[in-house]
Order: sequence, then structure tokens, then C-alpha cells
Amino acid sequence: MVFGFGSLKRKSRVIPTPEVTEEASTSTHPAPQDGAGDTQPIQDGAGAPISSNAPKGTMSKPLDIVFLQDTTGSQSPYIDSARAAIRGICDTIISSSSMSSNDLRFGLIAFRDHPPQDRTYVTKPFDFTSDINVMQKNLASLNATGGGDGPEAQTAALAAGLEMDWKEDAVKMLVLITDAPPHGLGEVGDGFSESPDQNDPLELARQMSQKGITLFVIACEPGLSRWKHAIDFYTALSEITSGRMFPLLMADKLGEYIVGTAIETIETEKLISEFENTILEDVYDKDKKVEDVVGNLQDYIKTRGIQVNTVVVEDVYRSSDTSKKNVVSWRNAKSLGVARDKVAEVSEPRLQPQYMGSAAPSPYGSAGGGWKSRGRTASHRVSLSAEPSSAPMLYASAPGPKLKKQDLSVNQAHRIVMQSMARHSEVTSEGMVSRKSGKVIASSEYATPGYD
Repeated sequence: MVFGFGSLKRKSRVIPTPEVTEEASTSTHPAPQDGAGDTQPIQDGAGAPISSNAPKGTMSKPLDIVFLQDTTGSQSPYIDSARAAIRGICDTIISSSSMSSNDLRFGLIAFRDHPPQDRTYVTKPFDFTSDINVMQKNLASLNATGGGDGPEAQTAALAAGLEMDWKEDAVKMLVLITDAPPHGLGEVGDGFSESPDQNDPLELARQMSQKGITLFVIACEPGLSRWKHAIDFYTALSEITSGRMFPLLMADKLGEYIVGTAIETIETEKLISEFENTILEDVYDKDKKVEDVVGNLQDYIKTRGIQVNTVVVEDVYRSSDTSKKNVVSWRNAKSLGVARDKVAEVSEPRLQPQYMGSAAPSPYGSAGGGWKSRGRTASHRVSLSAEPSSAPMLYASAPGPKLKKQDLSVNQAHRIVMQSMARHSEVTSEGMVSRKSGKVIASSEYATPGYD
């Protein structure tokens, strides 16, 4: 029997924007509120186990992670980083959770673009495997080349990811690694007005949320932020699944992001397992407001003294009202076409001033290996100097992600409630419909903290 948390009464309230600490935060998802605990670097190798006082007595579910890896011309550093880090990623996740190596599976989908922009392949899927040697071999088989108009086949990759042979009882993570938007956002120079495969990424994300698949977007910078819609779109896309978008400023930090998100997701999934039935009863049967259920859950977890390992990262993006409105428009739109008519271009640069420079170094350093422009228009061209520069060091100045053991934040409580509901509902742009009762919860009733 699940012990409820409804006895903790609180007045109806608007969900507050989480307190942004000086220590670490993201503008795409405000940093969780501070709690007592230690902040530590994330290890992507077989280091000391990550400590946690997350819910005890609940074994970790199996974990399925699928990488959607952009393999167009700019992505060599990230492919190399994933290949180098994959064994350490596996070892660290296993050492920090109650699972065997057979319970951790990795899948991979490489993607480029649709003809005529690219004629090599659109997507190249690799099945799930628990054998790290196989995963390393799969990554080693990839080479970064091609890409035509800038936007790529991310939507086709998302569709392929949705159709992977996921374990029914597994924690499911989809990790998109890219520096470009998908087709259909209205970017200058896009060769297609929508995805050529006729899929809509917003609808795919809603299907993912129903299946319990959480999307995390690794935004390879400075490339992604130079597109006018990509940051807001990917923030919204990940939010539909209760995931997050993270800025990646140094390729060799990729493994740390993957380890951190996996550890945090495993811990929040344990809380979903414990409180899912209570959440569904409160929302669908007892007609409690979603914001009150979120608040009650957050309070109850705190009274139990449970803290959660949480990924905290440097705030590299500028925040603006226009950007926040764009995120809401993308997230709540029925299709890309509908959203395109509502979003506005953000006039100011997306990166904070300290991460901007007229000539930022390549992820490989000043010796070369710079990114290709892939035929983009001049206004969106990624220009990286191979020579030393006095401009701010975009990559070297950016710290990696850290894990902080802290009280459950309002964002995390919101994620737990949303994921519990979505897995038992039909998810649409208008809201969620309970499969059991048919009750409708409008999307306006579960606003994301910090945006609506």
C-alpha cells in the first residue's frame, strides 16, 4: 500500500520560480532550490561511488539509454568523447545504483540529413546492448561528415528512438547530441518546410511521455545558440517529456552530463514508483489542483529527510521574456506549423557575455579540428579560429556539471507528478486525458515552473 502525502495541507498557490543559487543554475531549467548537502564534480570514470540518501529499500529499475548522435561535419569531438567515456559512464552508473551490468543497456542512432541535402543516410540505428565493447565499436564506426543546409534529420532520429525495443519496466532515457535544429522551425536556409518523413517532433515527444521516455538534449555550443529558434524549441521539446536541455561547451564533459542525468533520473524514478498511485488518485479522482499535488509532494519528501542527487550546471544562456514565451508556444502547439506563427526572434545574443568571443577555440584546441559550416548562410555560420585568440575562452572558462545532494526541488516534484500522469494518460497539446476515467487536465493547469 502506498502511503499518501495528502495529510500535508497547504493553501492553493502559484508554483514559485525556484530560487536560483549563485553556485549553479540553468536558464533553460532553473536550478533546483538549495538544500543541505555537498556539491561534487561528476565522475565519468570508475571513481568513488556517488553517495545518496535517496529512497532506501527500492531496487533500481533496469536503465535503457539511447544516444541520438548527430554525425554531420561538426560532430567529431562529441563522437570521440562519447566513445572515450562510455566505459566510465557504465561503471559509474552501476557503482552508484543497485543494478547489475546486465540491467544497463545502451542504444545508438546516428543521423545526418535527408536527400538531397545528404545522400549517405538519414538514420543509422544500433540495437540495445549491455556489452560496452559492442557500444564502443558502434561509436568507433561513426565518422562526422556531410550535412547540407544546417537543419538536420533530428526528427527522423526521434522517431527511430521512439521505436527502439525499450524494456517495459526500464528507466528510459533518450539523449540527443547536436548543434543544429531540425527541419521545419523556420530557420533561414532550411531546405524543407517540415520534416521530410512527415513526422512532427512535438507529437513524437508527447508519445515519448506516454511511454515513459525522458528526452535530454545536449546542446553543443556555440553552434546551437546561433540559430534563432533552436534553444527555445529544444527547451520546449525536452519539457514535454519532463526532461532538460543542457549546454555543452567542452566536448570532453559529455560523459559527465550523461552520468549526472542518469543518476538523478534513477533517483526521481524511485519516487515515481513510490508515489505514482497517490498522485493519480489526487489529480484524477480527488480533483486536486496539480500545483497543490506538486507542493504537497515536495513538502512530504522534505519531512522524510530524503535528498536527491541533482545535476547543477553553469548558467550560460541569457534569459528573456521573449524566450520564455517562445518556449510556451512551442510546447503547447499542436504542430510545428502552428508554433511558427507564434514565436518571435530573440534579438540579443543567447550566450552570456563571458562565454562569447569573436573567435572561440575549437574543442580540439588551437591545433585544428575546427567545425565546418556545413553550407549554412553567412548569418548562421559557425566560425572558429584555429589560432590562439585574446577573446574570452568559450570552452576553457566553462565548468562542467556537478551533482548536488539536496532537498527535492519544485522542478523535480513537478517532473515526478507530470511523468506519473503522462504514463497513464493520452497526452495532447491541449492537455492529458486519463485512460482510466477519461478526465481531462488542461495543459494550463500544469504550468512548468519558471515559464508560465
